[in-house]
Amino acid sequence: MNWLTRMLFVALLALSVTAQQQHSLALPKGPNHDSCVANPLQLNCTEFTYPNQDAAADLGKLCNAMHFMASCSVANACNASGAGPDGSGPGAATVSSNNPNICSPFNQLATVCKLDKGMSRMMGCTNYNTMCVAGSKVPQCSSLPGLQDIPTSETVNKQVRSICEEMSMDGCERCMPSWQAGRTWASCDLLDTYGLLCYQMPEMPQCSDWHAMCRADPSLLFCHGAGSGSGSGGGSSTAGPV
Repeated sequence: MNWLTRMLFVALLALSVTAQQQHSLALPKGPNHDSCVANPLQLNCTEFTYPNQDAAADLGKLCNAMHFMASCSVANACNASGAGPDGSGPGAATVSSNNPNICSPFNQLATVCKLDKGMSRMMGCTNYNTMCVAGSKVPQCSSLPGLQDIPTSETVNKQVRSICEEMSMDGCERCMPSWQAGRTWASCDLLDTYGLLCYQMPEMPQCSDWHAMCRADPSLLFCHGAGSGSGSGGGSSTAGPV
């Protein structure tokens, strides 16, 4: 190999190394999505954010399967409000002016998978359950722990059924056909209906969970008789949570 050939070889080698370095710099930094979902205890998962579109897709699977869940009622209200795909739009304040994360898809997902009794085994919770184990480094698991003040779906179903089997009220027509057909769960917007019924007659004993919810967040849409499915609201202007 003469000196000219050697010089060309060195020049080509230098160009190859430079190209590899530039390619390395162009690669995205931060933890891998699938890695932090499957193994969230890794230290670099503190930099990971589960995408809103993934959380919304998971929530969509859950609500398509059981649309009457309490968190799905919140999601319906957020969608109607125009809160946007990440839940941070100005419309979110019409659902709750006290909770800035009320319309966060991840927060609603956590409500189903972490807080709603018996729902965590559903397919839509698979990623959440794996990602938000004890000791998880994924920040959302602690910063968006779910809507703590919303009653469980089981509780709302039980309370609405008890009210509507005891008396005929505006709103009961949404849910009663399911129970009359022998079903366990009502195929209706249960939390919205619960809010409507208790806004009309807040003194009913079945409204104890509604009162607790509304004491915790008086600004919540479901405390004022006009949620996503209640039309013009119903109930007198003097009724409300105490």
